[in-house]
Amino acid sequence: MRTAAKLMVVLILLCSAEVFALPYQSYTFDYWSETVPAAQAYVPRRVLGSRELGTALSNPQDIFVTDEYIFVLDTGNNRILVFDHDWNFSREISEFENNSGIDRFNNPRGLYVSPEGVVYVADQNNGRIVQLTEAGEFIQSFGEPRSDVEGVIPEGFRYRPRKVVVDVAGRMYVISEGTFDGILEFDDAGQFRGFIGAPRIRPNIVDYIWSRIVTDEQRSRRALFLPTEYSNLHIDESGFIYATVSGLTTNETDAIRRLNPSGKDVLRRQGFFPPVGDVQYPYAGLGASIEGRSVFVDVVSREYGIYSALDIRRGRVFTYDSNGSLLYVFGGPGDQTGLIQGPAAIEALGDKILVLDSQLARITVFEPTPYAQYIHSAIAYHQAGEYEEAADMWRKALAYNANLDQAYSGIGRSLLRQNRFVEAMEYFRLGNNRRDYSKALALYRREVIFDNFPKIMTGLVIIALGLLILIKTKPYAPLKERLNSYYGWNPHSRDQTAFAQDDVSGWRLKARLTIRALWYAVYVSLHPFDGFWDLKYEKRGNFAASTLILALLVLTNAFGRQFTGFVLNPNDLTKLNILMEVAVVMVPFMLWVVVNWSLTTLFEGKGTFGQIWIATAYALTPLILVNIPMTIVSNFITLEEAAFYYVITAMAGVWSLTLVFIGNMVTHEFFVAKTIWSSCLTLAGMLLVAFMGLLFFSLVGEMTNFAASVYREVTFRM
Repeated sequence: MRTAAKLMVVLILLCSAEVFALPYQSYTFDYWSETVPAAQAYVPRRVLGSRELGTALSNPQDIFVTDEYIFVLDTGNNRILVFDHDWNFSREISEFENNSGIDRFNNPRGLYVSPEGVVYVADQNNGRIVQLTEAGEFIQSFGEPRSDVEGVIPEGFRYRPRKVVVDVAGRMYVISEGTFDGILEFDDAGQFRGFIGAPRIRPNIVDYIWSRIVTDEQRSRRALFLPTEYSNLHIDESGFIYATVSGLTTNETDAIRRLNPSGKDVLRRQGFFPPVGDVQYPYAGLGASIEGRSVFVDVVSREYGIYSALDIRRGRVFTYDSNGSLLYVFGGPGDQTGLIQGPAAIEALGDKILVLDSQLARITVFEPTPYAQYIHSAIAYHQAGEYEEAADMWRKALAYNANLDQAYSGIGRSLLRQNRFVEAMEYFRLGNNRRDYSKALALYRREVIFDNFPKIMTGLVIIALGLLILIKTKPYAPLKERLNSYYGWNPHSRDQTAFAQDDVSGWRLKARLTIRALWYAVYVSLHPFDGFWDLKYEKRGNFAASTLILALLVLTNAFGRQFTGFVLNPNDLTKLNILMEVAVVMVPFMLWVVVNWSLTTLFEGKGTFGQIWIATAYALTPLILVNIPMTIVSNFITLEEAAFYYVITAMAGVWSLTLVFIGNMVTHEFFVAKTIWSSCLTLAGMLLVAFMGLLFFSLVGEMTNFAASVYREVTFRM
């Protein structure tokens, strides 16, 4: 009976509890740009449409928040609506009296209110910026820009102001629709000063060549060499201008810019990826309902260097910290509560976020969850120098979302300040923060060396003495003699077929030949001309040894992938694919051997397929010799020392390529010029074969899909 009563109480509580299911999923991106789930950071608490506002909006385009009021630019109705922070209606500004009488807006698109209460309106179809008081009284207007310097204003320029902001000095910054020359700057008297913030795109050589061969009509349709067109502006408390770039720009990493007064972009892009919105998205032509990358329509700066950007393509809000690291994402496309059908503008009201929907003519008020509040508090504590408190906030955020990499980094920074280097390194590893991990590693390495310097020096001396004794006494000589006797080696002969015993046969003979041929790869690497000559004419190498070299290269590559130091290792260690490691080595190797053998036959090359195989495999030995030691060394170096690592690995690659070239020349008995020509043709042939292979598998895939669709159609009709 008591159990039934308890069950009844639980059911009543469940039925009476308010269940609020959000229409969107929160997510973030990890270091490898993979989408991972995240806790909800912001949830919709209020939707303000015509009923809630007391009046119907028509195509609203902008919103602005001051200390006392919320200004909504109702573009379709050519008016400004003013509300207090509780959304009580205050007043409407639809007309004003200027020097010539009653005046009205005509398609106003942008709105800004200065701290002094001066209202600036980008009145697009009237081609002006209107300056009003908060009460709606006319002050003055600024028409199209004029300049006495020829060429400053481009020919055919049409002034259609779309957005406007004003700095503390009274300078106006205006976006004019269809203008690619940047943001227009006006002084406090309304005089045009020029364009800022539009560096021209630097085309690469492919773009330049393409531009020379296309027709005039095609060239006129290309936006490749045009400067940037901005879509919106926001000015922060420090006077820096946040600007969103329209989708026409070819450089998607510049989707958001932070311009200083001289127009230079100073936005930090130190996250896993630049602030571009969605990193993974459906490309055009794949049949997705929404295709292409994110396009930001507005941005708003917030406290502690945080800023949020509104994606017009998918109705999502992306929030970043001052370093450009993604903190959280919320929102989505649609007409349900919390979704945005026509994103137009974004504003901050305290810790709330206001999103203006131009299509649904409504305003959605988002409020932070405890998860977002912990993130903001952690950043605030960190900027105030209270690192332990910041770490506590990050730990609370991690309780909501274990995929929050910034939290691990935040805790690591706190530990680093406390000189707890090993623990800090572990947290930086969890957060995939290689920059701070490198700092912690440098400090930890210095601490270990300083505290153990006598022991380290003593160990080095003992090792040096031990090596010297081994070289002098040769205690390994009896073991070497036994091995020579067992395998039939004659250490005094260069001839592979010379035996110390006549009864050596079977697997021991094969092992002897293979091991000796394998060791000869080192000699080939150091003496390439003699070495490759001996490989071909003295039979110092064999197929088994060359295949073992390839296997060793695969293994050392896999070893390097998994065990290279964290600072220099961008790989996801949980996703080792040994077949891919084999393919990375064997596919280009086989292409080179097959294509080279096919082409050099036409050039009267003297090398056989087997000789090309052996020579090419032996040429890859430097990669094996360098992979293992450099993988070990990489665990002890910092980012500042990474150049030495990359130089040595690059030298090993150049060394191997040089050996491939020399091996090709010696094997085929070519002169240098003919070797260069045959090598170039081989590379071209490899590209052609790869292209044909991709085309073949693509056609097979299309045919398979077609056959499957026909089969499904037939079975459905049956």
